[in-house]
Amino acid sequence: MPKTLIIYAHPNERSFCAAIKESVIQVLRERKYDFYIRDLYALQFQPVLYEDNYLQFYQNKLPEDIAAEQEYLAWAEHIIFIYPTWWNSMPAILKGYIDRVFTNGFAFRFVNDKTEGLLEGKKAHVFQTTGHSQEFIATKQLVSAMYDTTDLGIFRFTGMETLTHKFFYSVPYVDKKAREIMLGEVKDIIQII
Repeated sequence: MPKTLIIYAHPNERSFCAAIKESVIQVLRERKYDFYIRDLYALQFQPVLYEDNYLQFYQNKLPEDIAAEQEYLAWAEHIIFIYPTWWNSMPAILKGYIDRVFTNGFAFRFVNDKTEGLLEGKKAHVFQTTGHSQEFIATKQLVSAMYDTTDLGIFRFTGMETLTHKFFYSVPYVDKKAREIMLGEVKDIIQII
């Protein structure tokens, strides 16, 4: 049973992201997986990396909140990220989580002018919603830009392997049946981790 961490970033518990989270939890419970949820808004996670934090990280004196998040990440084998697309990226709270938690010496390190990912062996799964249609985003190369930013620029950089990066398009505009199909896709993906 893989140890699974859900990192959830949406402020509205009636959102489609919340429905995705609940679908993931349902499958994990059915399969009796060990899992934790880090709901960044519910935690009121402080995403801003201040200069004194940066210096603390450099000196390996981590604030308690960051040390706790790193313990969850160190424990996990599979990490599931659930978030909406805002301004063609992840919400600021999630970006701040990565800025503050994926620190030098924990998620990566520099060795002989190269970087080494320290989260080797961990598997990433991303469920990302957007209000745009697939046609709109694809023709503007935005999907590939978002894949590159997260899957290459964050996950591969830190040694993680992205097994899933699933976009759900036109979420505010599709009907209930289409949403149910999307949630079925989420469950199918989680069944095989």
